Amino acid sequence: MSIPDLWSFSLSVYGIPDVADACLTAQDQHGGDVNLLLWAVWLAAHGHDLTAAEVSAAVTATRPWNEAVVQPLRAVRRQLKSGPPPAPDTATQSLRSQVQAAELAAERVQQSVLQNLPAQRRCQMVDAALVRANLSLLPGGDGLAMAMITALPGIIRSVNDDPT
Repeated sequence: MSIPDLWSFSLSVYGIPDVADACLTAQDQHGGDVNLLLWAVWLAAHGHDLTAAEVSAAVTATRPWNEAVVQPLRAVRRQLKSGPPPAPDTATQSLRSQVQAAELAAERVQQSVLQNLPAQRRCQMVDAALVRANLSLLPGGDGLAMAMITALPGIIRSVNDDPT
């Protein structure tokens, strides 16, 4: 089995039923960083069991970018969905689409930093317990893992059934 790069993996996994909703719940209700969450799942798909030190290094490497660029773009995109006037209308919808594209580009930059972390990987069998263990180490910990619980079967099935 060959696991794609983090960005391709994220796009693929995000399209699995329940995953997008679970990610948004983890983000909005538990303060989760979806890029860190997808990174932890991606590493689990590689059979890597994260350590607290590895998570801390990833947070340190990506939090400034996430807070200064990704989150403000997300806030603007969400605000344009309902207002302030003249939003939402056809003119502001075009702007919202442009902001969404910029938000995705910013997330891709964050994931490019995460792609090479950690430098050394320890591999074991890929299963739901490994995914949950990796998610539990992220900021928001057990809440993130619980938010993702409905999506885990589809993610594990996707990883294990990957024909590449």
